Amino acid sequence: MKNKVEIATISELAGQRAGNIYEARGYCCSESVIYLLNQAFAGPLSEEMAASLGSGFCHGLGGAGCLCGSLAGAEIGLALFLGPRRAGGMKKKEFQALAKEAHDRFKARFAVTCCRTLIKRRQENKGASCQELTIGGAEIATALLLEQRPELAEQVDLDFLRERESKVAGLVKRLLGR
Repeated sequence: MKNKVEIATISELAGQRAGNIYEARGYCCSESVIYLLNQAFAGPLSEEMAASLGSGFCHGLGGAGCLCGSLAGAEIGLALFLGPRRAGGMKKKEFQALAKEAHDRFKARFAVTCCRTLIKRRQENKGASCQELTIGGAEIATALLLEQRPELAEQVDLDFLRERESKVAGLVKRLLGR
């Protein structure tokens, strides 16, 4: 199975692909992370549903500036595969501890979880861009998924993770409604 080096490699690829999706498709951070996790791990959602689930979390809960959408997307992605209401999911208290771990890793990496504060830090040239936050959210969720369920590494779509879309291709897809 996948060791820590392989988990780190898959997580890095997932982050890079999430950042690419954010940039090329015009998805917000939460949409990008949920879409990425669903596609990379052969999740049960259609592409449209996966992206749509994140729509309310863009710009810190619909523009309220609260929780960073990339962290919200990571949490939704974890629940999609490991949530207590999923077949084979974790027990509720175990999953709550995992959700807290995702929060804590995000906070350790970016100092805060509040979208408004993250944006202010970026404007002061002291923080990460939304694309960098998207990358981080995807990397954190991917690592946690693989740490909890190493067997999921066998179903990771590495071709999808390695794919890169251009902004032009993303624009064409949006214009054609695909």
